[in-house]
Amino acid sequence: YEGSYARGPLGEYRDEPAPLREILPRWGFLTTGSLIATRGCHNRCGFCYLATDRLHIPYQTHQPEEIARQLVAAREPYGVFIDNNLGSRRDYLRTLSRALACTEKIWSAAVSLDVTDEPDLVREMALGGCTSVFVGFESLTGENLDQARKKSPRPADYSRRVDLFHRNGIQVNGSFVFGFDQDGPEVFERTVAWIEENRLECATFHILTPYPATPLFQQMEAEGRLLHREWGLYDTAHVVFRPRQMTPEDLYEGYAWAYRRIFSHASIWRRRPSDWRAVPPYLAMSYLYKRSNRLWPFLIRHRLTHRIWRPLVEVSRRRHVRFRRRLAARQQSLPEVAVPVGGLC
Repeated sequence: YEGSYARGPLGEYRDEPAPLREILPRWGFLTTGSLIATRGCHNRCGFCYLATDRLHIPYQTHQPEEIARQLVAAREPYGVFIDNNLGSRRDYLRTLSRALACTEKIWSAAVSLDVTDEPDLVREMALGGCTSVFVGFESLTGENLDQARKKSPRPADYSRRVDLFHRNGIQVNGSFVFGFDQDGPEVFERTVAWIEENRLECATFHILTPYPATPLFQQMEAEGRLLHREWGLYDTAHVVFRPRQMTPEDLYEGYAWAYRRIFSHASIWRRRPSDWRAVPPYLAMSYLYKRSNRLWPFLIRHRLTHRIWRPLVEVSRRRHVRFRRRLAARQQSLPEVAVPVGGLC
């Protein structure tokens, strides 16, 4: 790896103004309600770009009230947080969820699995409008997590924590990485079977990729396991190193098989939600999102992306608002979570 990048000092994120979403061509987006409430992550996983040598991103947060206002101003039923890890500070996530509850919008975010250490926090996320989370499980093997330096609940407890999300009406998109040193050819079937058994609504797979200047890259380089330095292929969809327990070809074929299997008609049906009321929107989203890749160029070319997607999301939003009321009614003994936020409520 050659080259360097120098940046100036970062300002206070809480003082940054809202982005000018009105300049976006709404027709070209699933939602223009993309939000960033935090910067950074408390984890420093060895394969993650955030662990790049000499990269220091202090964890910063924006005012929850401002984020709620931005979501309302976007005029979308659905917002998506593109933070690295919205759950790095649980106290902040709790406050943010309370602020967002006033908007009656729905949203999704990437969070670490340890937010389930506090079941009442997961409930507050749901009452705040969270309908889905992206969770980096990474592996079902504890040794792989240790190798990656990932601070996470152990795989034996994954199922219980997924069930906690589901009982609060939150769908789970599980992220898994293939190619760790403990992964053999059986890892693909084992992972897919676990996903189906626990009814994860979606799954995202990655081939372990040693980004330049990360601890994983330094390890692979020292061991002589890098296949090349064609940086354009360091995209988690190509094999760029020699795995320990399989060939590069085995790793790629297993990765491709896992995607074909998890988005097959049979697997989509096996993973349907246990709540029958959630099945129709789940099926609609599953087929439109992953099974209809050939449809997307047509939708984009004819500027129909937002027009097709928004009504489906609005159905989900209304269903979740009703679910929130039932969830709140079931546990009246818990503290009230909706708090006034600068005139939003």
